[in-house]
Amino acid sequence: MFRALTGGLSQNDQKNRLDPGLGVVKVADSRLDFLTKYHKPKKVTPVHVEYLDVAGITGEGKQGRSLGDKFLTVIRPLDALVTCVRFFDSISSGKPSPLMDYKTIEEEMILSDLSSVEKRLERVAKDLSRGKKELAEEFELLTKARDLLNDARPLRLLDEVNTNDKMRGFAFLSAKPQLILLNAGDNKKPEEVNMMMEEFADYVKDQPNVGLDWLYADTEAELASLTAEEASEFLEEMSLEEGAKERIIKRSFELLNLIVFLTAGEPEVRAWSIVKGDTAVKAAGTIHSDMERGFIRAEVVAFEDFRTTGSMAAAQKAGKFRLEGRDYVVKDGDIMLFRFNV
Repeated sequence: MFRALTGGLSQNDQKNRLDPGLGVVKVADSRLDFLTKYHKPKKVTPVHVEYLDVAGITGEGKQGRSLGDKFLTVIRPLDALVTCVRFFDSISSGKPSPLMDYKTIEEEMILSDLSSVEKRLERVAKDLSRGKKELAEEFELLTKARDLLNDARPLRLLDEVNTNDKMRGFAFLSAKPQLILLNAGDNKKPEEVNMMMEEFADYVKDQPNVGLDWLYADTEAELASLTAEEASEFLEEMSLEEGAKERIIKRSFELLNLIVFLTAGEPEVRAWSIVKGDTAVKAAGTIHSDMERGFIRAEVVAFEDFRTTGSMAAAQKAGKFRLEGRDYVVKDGDIMLFRFNV
């Protein structure tokens, strides 16, 4: 699975199977390729995705638990989770129970969050009794979180907790965006996979920020080791438009609500990821804090307008080149140049 999602990277640097494996994957982008051919820059920098591969249900947990403390600690800082569930027969583990395995993982994340909430609530209650009224909002939010978790429901269902700055520091596990990825054995027919996917879809139908997908991990890992030309032929034979690596990256961007803007010139052509809805001044800050602090304006042209007109000068002549202020909402594929003064 790790090799399939990272394009063939291995985990040879791991001391043992329980140590996390890290894969840094360049995100393919045809817009970046086009700008590279046009500018012929000294440097090209695509957006990167980091996958941290952490063993889940390993039997290393405390009595009565399936997940170890190390697993929960390692995944807490992550932006999103790809939860891989087995849908193939295993000599050591027997017949697969994908939905049961997923429920086990979800339940333990909920219990971990509940433990964090109860500890903090106890502290906040004591401080409130001593007159620290500024903690009243946090107490109210934590109480709502505790009640939801006590009902064995994940915190991603409680939007006011997820969007409140007072809650961000907790990095609640059950609030994280999540992609459930079904790893099917090569002998599983598409009909069987679709039926299992429908079971998962029904289970998570009321949950926001949860995606579903599947793959034949062994086949995709083999695909990752091929050249681009060989991989293209292989995909065509399988009647697939793209490999799992590209598809899962797209799903991950959707889950995290991310878009890409571009900067281009002779020194460097580069793609940058930001949250959809971010403004020009935020985009400038993504490049450098000085740009955000001294922001004057952004010079913007949409990639498609640049590609169609053929040059920045032609885009400007066609009225496609714009000067935007700090509150301009960046669009996916914008080519931007920032003017600033500090």
